[in-house]
Amino acid sequence: MKSICEAAKRAGDFAKERFEREHRIDIKTRVSDVVTEVDVECQKIIVDTILKHFPEAKFVLEEGDGDTKIPNAECIFVVDPIDGTLNYAHSFPYFAVSIARLDYLQITEATVYLPMTNEMFYAKKGSGAFLNGTQIFNRNRPSLDKSFLVTGWPYDESLFDWTLKTIERLSKITQEIRILGSSAAELCYLASGKFDGYWEVGLKPWDTAGGVLIAREAGITVTGLEDDYDLESGEIVAAVPSIHERLMEILREIKK
Repeated sequence: MKSICEAAKRAGDFAKERFEREHRIDIKTRVSDVVTEVDVECQKIIVDTILKHFPEAKFVLEEGDGDTKIPNAECIFVVDPIDGTLNYAHSFPYFAVSIARLDYLQITEATVYLPMTNEMFYAKKGSGAFLNGTQIFNRNRPSLDKSFLVTGWPYDESLFDWTLKTIERLSKITQEIRILGSSAAELCYLASGKFDGYWEVGLKPWDTAGGVLIAREAGITVTGLEDDYDLESGEIVAAVPSIHERLMEILREIKK
């Protein structure tokens, strides 16, 4: 656990130092899917730090070769060096470093670090979730009409219509919905009680791997739209137990 927290802190502090500088911005799949030179350098910092502790480690990297297949093996690290790069590129101070360790496809350790607010979230499977050394647990139990939700925009344009429909429907029957631009941070804010539910589609494993374990260890129910949560499915529904089932039902109805 200490090694991934160390890696996240080093990378996050590097990103913070260069936050308001001019960046080289390259477009990946579409105009909102961008990468900067800081993403690449942060990823190198993370990999180098982890390899010092675990020379046998293997990686699934956002700024890697594009392979999202996670090996069924021990000591696999899924890394998002800056989750919320578009925010970062616009000097909007809401982004996170996310690292998860997987052993035989099970997330066993995770950390998500928000450098601009110095929030270090971390969890070990079966041992609880923590924020800067203090255990967190979301004890909110609202009804759906009093729930505060968060979601995100997919990069895949074929998923825009469904996402817009879900926002329209849920905006009418919940307290309100936010879109903040970092899946990892949103899951951690859900874990710490700032939100009651989160859903999104079109995701990559590095978007949610870190936040999922932290959310689960903080009492959040995490699934896919139809079944159990699968890192490689790109779908997630995460919420406090009082609204999770109804939220999932509504999202399924809209998908039909």
